[in-house]
Amino acid sequence: MVLIAGAGLSMAAPSNLPSAAAIAAVAKTEYDARYGGLRPPLPVDIEDQAELFFQKGELGVYLNEFIDPDVFAAKPNPGHIAVADLLLSRGLQAAVTTNVDVLVETAGQSLLGQVFTGIDGTAVASPPGGAAPMLKIHGCWVQERQNTVWAPGQLTAPPVVARIASSETWLQNALLDKDLLIVGYSTDWDYLNQVIAQTLGAVSPASVLVVDPSTTANFASKAPDLAALAGRAKKGAFHLQTSGSDFLDELRLSFSKVFIHRAIAKGVAAYELLVGHPPSAPSLEAPDLDNDTLWQVRRDLLGCKPSKPARQSMPHDEPAVGLTLLQIREAGGTADGPYWKVGGRVVRVIRGSGSFLHALEGEYRWDMPPVAAPDVVVAVGADDVGLPADLARRPDGSIARGAGPSWMTRATFEATL
Repeated sequence: MVLIAGAGLSMAAPSNLPSAAAIAAVAKTEYDARYGGLRPPLPVDIEDQAELFFQKGELGVYLNEFIDPDVFAAKPNPGHIAVADLLLSRGLQAAVTTNVDVLVETAGQSLLGQVFTGIDGTAVASPPGGAAPMLKIHGCWVQERQNTVWAPGQLTAPPVVARIASSETWLQNALLDKDLLIVGYSTDWDYLNQVIAQTLGAVSPASVLVVDPSTTANFASKAPDLAALAGRAKKGAFHLQTSGSDFLDELRLSFSKVFIHRAIAKGVAAYELLVGHPPSAPSLEAPDLDNDTLWQVRRDLLGCKPSKPARQSMPHDEPAVGLTLLQIREAGGTADGPYWKVGGRVVRVIRGSGSFLHALEGEYRWDMPPVAAPDVVVAVGADDVGLPADLARRPDGSIARGAGPSWMTRATFEATL
């Protein structure tokens, strides 16, 4: 799946980024107050304002003098967080956005990862470590603020014209036979959508899902190029009338629940061999928790070290992790935040394959404050060589000792359970 996101995504709460009309009104007020009768009043529409300055070779003046440098600074909304998580986890293979803000990137950092972005096809063609890239087709307010797209004239002038050509080439390959998710189309920035129309060209996706609050007829009327793209979908096109941010938040929740279900299901065969019957169906399902908590569970099931993001869309093929969770749940265990409460104890299950138990305890020491620490941490796959881990060096260099959870291998925990 590949995401195409528009300005509407960043206009959802709590981000509430201003519309093009609101930005243009502020610029006009400032300009007209500054120059009064010395110059003709600034046009009302943002594209006309920007084009006026661009044709005089002064677009930088417009951006520096009349556009608030903090206009695109805000808190990421659930949609941004979902996009960042799905890109970092490779639940999305790529994303294309018309937004110049860095709210998805900011959301990625809150998830302990760096979302890889570029402003043309060349920049996103070779992402590091196989990362899922995000193409910022109108530029980036942080990377190249002076060359973000504001004026129609920029579309046929350097450097934007070269960026569009590069993006078009990349998109032809990146979107071929992919399932496209279109979210956040906004007519308020309609002139900028010419870039999308031009770069998508003759792309033929496998399927298209449009998420937009308007009716299907209204969407086709306000976004004919995107509607035409949907019409080329080989497996069909679908329209869901709802908020893009809400949908992405729900999509992230489903992604996490499917991930956890898959991790648990890998232990079913082993569980049946041990006890002679299959586990109950509820034990296979992810607990009904919020997105942030399920994200933490996914990280533990992947064995992500502290301060590292979840970077996989599928769990490891390790039945012992799933078996441990099945044993906990079949013993009456229930979710307690990202942990499990069983037998009167709060238990955290971490994939520890290839690690020593004492080393993991040292690495996680500052990841679990005493007030919120579980009673037991089970490091599935870790090896206990008997070395102590009661001495830890804090990041500030001081030495500290303190009581924490009991760390156990899977075998030890199974015996106590």
